[in-house]
Amino acid sequence: MKNKLIIAIFSGLIFFSFGCSIKYLPVPSPEITITEDFAVFKTNEMTIAVENRYWIKEPQNLTDYFTTFYVTIKNHSADVINISADDISLLDERENQFDPVSMNYIEKMLLPKQLEYLLISNIEDNDIFDNDSLLDEMKNDRNEFLEQWREAKRNLITYSFNFGSIKPGAQKSGFIFFPKLEAKNETCNINFLNKNIPFIRSDKKE
Repeated sequence: MKNKLIIAIFSGLIFFSFGCSIKYLPVPSPEITITEDFAVFKTNEMTIAVENRYWIKEPQNLTDYFTTFYVTIKNHSADVINISADDISLLDERENQFDPVSMNYIEKMLLPKQLEYLLISNIEDNDIFDNDSLLDEMKNDRNEFLEQWREAKRNLITYSFNFGSIKPGAQKSGFIFFPKLEAKNETCNINFLNKNIPFIRSDKKE
C-alpha cells in the first residue's frame, strides 16, 4: 500500500499536465504599436515589448497556476536604469491588480521541501520495499524526477525576467509570472510604470 502511494506521488509530479490557457493579444493605440504578438511602447529612455506567451518548458504545469508574459526592456539612455517587480503589474478587466510572482515562490510551490525529503528518504529506506527490483525501479524514478527538477530550476533561472539594473544600450528579456487570470476575463492590462498596455482575449478580437 505504501509502495503504491509513493508511486502515485511520483506519477503526479513527473508527468505534468497542460492546463487550458487563454491567449491575450495586444490592442493598438496611438502610443502602442503591434509587432507580431508584442505590444511595443517607447519613451526617450527605453522601449518595452510585452507578449502574452505560454511557458512550454519544464516545469510544464506552470500554465496551470500562472498567466505568463514575455517582456523585453531596452535601455536607450546614457544612464543605468533600474527595473523592479513593483514597476510592473497585471490588471484584470475589473482592474484587480496582480503582482509578479518570484522564482523562489514558484520553486516552493512546485516542490515543498518536506515533500522532497519524504520522497528521497522513503526511497532510500530499503525496509519499505518487497524486493530489490522494486527498489531499483523507484530509485530510477527518483533520479529521473530529480533530473527533471534540476532542468526546471535551470529553465526558471535562464528564462525568467531578471529584475534589476539595465546598462546603457543593453536590454533584458524574460518571462514574468502572474497569478492565473480567470478565463472569464475578456481583457487585461499590463501596467508598466503607470502606463497601461491593453490586451484582449484572442477569441474576442475582431
